[in-house]
Amino acid sequence: MKRILTLLLFALVLLTLIPGAALAENKFYFDKSYNTVMEGETLQLVLIREGDCAEEGTLTFTSSNKRAVTVDEDGFVYGVGKGQATITATLKGRNRTWTAKLTVTCARAVTEVRVKEDSLPLYSVYDPLVADVVDPMDEYGDLPVLVVRKGAEMTISATLYPTDASNRKWEMISSDTGVARASGTTITGRAAGQCLVTVRSVSNPEVSVAYRVLVVEAVTKVKVTGTEKTIYVGESLVLEATVSPANATIQGVTWSSDREDNASVDENGVVYGVSKGSAVIKARAADGSGRYATYTVTVKQQPESITLNNESVTLKVGNYTTMKATVLPSTTDDKSVVWYSSDESVAKVNTSGRVTAVSPGTAIITCESKTHGYVYAQAVVYVYQPVTKLAFVEKNPYVAVGESIQLTWEIGPDTATDTSVTLSTNKPNVIEVSQDGTVYGLQRGEAYVYVKANDGSGKEARVKVTVTQPVEGVAMKYDTVSVGVGSKVTNTAQFTPSNATITNMTWYSIDPNVATVSGTGSKATVTGRAWGDTTIVGVTEDGGYVTTFDVSVGNLDEALVITNLYVENNDTIRIVTYNQSNLVITRFYYEIELYDAWGNPLDCNYRNHTNMFEGSNNNTIYPGESLGRGTYSFGSEFSRPWGIGKVVMTITGYETEDGTSRYIRQENRVEKVWEATVLDGYAW
Repeated sequence: MKRILTLLLFALVLLTLIPGAALAENKFYFDKSYNTVMEGETLQLVLIREGDCAEEGTLTFTSSNKRAVTVDEDGFVYGVGKGQATITATLKGRNRTWTAKLTVTCARAVTEVRVKEDSLPLYSVYDPLVADVVDPMDEYGDLPVLVVRKGAEMTISATLYPTDASNRKWEMISSDTGVARASGTTITGRAAGQCLVTVRSVSNPEVSVAYRVLVVEAVTKVKVTGTEKTIYVGESLVLEATVSPANATIQGVTWSSDREDNASVDENGVVYGVSKGSAVIKARAADGSGRYATYTVTVKQQPESITLNNESVTLKVGNYTTMKATVLPSTTDDKSVVWYSSDESVAKVNTSGRVTAVSPGTAIITCESKTHGYVYAQAVVYVYQPVTKLAFVEKNPYVAVGESIQLTWEIGPDTATDTSVTLSTNKPNVIEVSQDGTVYGLQRGEAYVYVKANDGSGKEARVKVTVTQPVEGVAMKYDTVSVGVGSKVTNTAQFTPSNATITNMTWYSIDPNVATVSGTGSKATVTGRAWGDTTIVGVTEDGGYVTTFDVSVGNLDEALVITNLYVENNDTIRIVTYNQSNLVITRFYYEIELYDAWGNPLDCNYRNHTNMFEGSNNNTIYPGESLGRGTYSFGSEFSRPWGIGKVVMTITGYETEDGTSRYIRQENRVEKVWEATVLDGYAW
């Protein structure tokens, strides 16, 4: 734009028209207020002429630097290029010449303002992130939207071009300082709302960049959720981001991935698997609050193709081959495959790729990716049966000594030319085999019978024949046994003859409340349940022979139990025992250890000065009876101590009315313990 200043014509002071003009002072000079012209524009210089200089004469103008400015004969200066020049005005009158000089600057104007927008939360007015809160049809139109958080400051960096412009200073102006204040290089969000902020040249205000500033309620938290953590290459995962608080002005987020080569993400939070690896997906609040959340996605490589080591296989019925599958690419995470046969009656395949021929025909074997069924490979299997299948019908044949059985076999297929066979045995002393399949039992044992096809195919079969010896009688090894309550004892049945084959038996107890029995063979395991006597009965499976034995139940080490033990205030020990057996106990023996309330041994045996003494009770205790306080007397070595805090008592043995003595071994003794309660340092 050309800027032409108002022409102040040469000041021709017509002194002749003014009284006293002959006395006026001569003046010839430039008005220095007009000394700058913009590049490409025109400026008229102001030349002051008074006195004789106002008279007519020849007036010329020259420029000392025409690359900066030029001047025409009327004193109009044109800015050519940035720089300075001296303009000289020369006036030649009738009697003398006047000159005037002025330094004129040609300034280069600012033509563009560029704001560094890379790091700014700047959005198109049509961007879905801000579309809900801005209107492109309002006074601000489709200006870019600059998001500023309420109460936050944002620094703006701007550069004016060209870089050699004479004045590159810039300023910011806010249309509503109540919403956003623009000061220096800083925009401060003051209240939620919108206003216009203009970044402009100080020297050329018309050169500017304007933004729609949106001051928002800031996001304080971002949360990202997804349905899974792992996807495959080429697959996608939709992530959802929510922001807090609920009244945040901009609810949207921007998405990014730290490993775009593994997983990329679009503006809608859709994650795409690019290559095997993992990536951290970040959802950053779009309002510039800096709040964000992350979500780690693992990308796996799915199979893309499968190759088999054979595309076609020919097998005999019953034969097999193993197919090997190669899953590509080599970076595939899960190379597991599943195998299928199109016709398992022809050929079947197991989980390892082993193909077994079943019957004549053709089958397609398919190897399929376990995770991606659309990736597969196939091979054709041809099955043929030129030879005979041979098998015994009987699976576990038995024959008794001196008797015979008839074996049968199956041979196939029906179209086989030669169905003749040869039979033999590996133990002719155990069985005798005839060619029609008759087997004679010679002695107890086991022997194989072989059948072999005579057609040279090599097909053969075998079956194990068991020769049995029948049971002729049975008796027990022991007529009577004893067992404790909760304990077990075993008795064995003895068969006649001793080499009888079938030794299975059925066992039961006459009184299972006293004792139970288990076992299915010749050994009967008896468990004592309660003191008493009963009879165990056994019946042989072969022949139904019956045998019995008597059982006496009772744990002799636990015939007596201590049911109560305590100490009275005068340090008197009180004891109650109970006879839980079916024995009449006439005397029993015991040991007692004494301790104080702090667990220290109490000297109670004046003979050996220990905390232990022995005792016995000569009172008769009948089955189911208790022996209580006042019936115990301690040995002569007992010296009653003071301050008993703990008593430990064990029964060491007893005698019965039939004169039997029972000593209880140390490891089988049962302790009864009484401990006092300690209060304020005293035992109670």
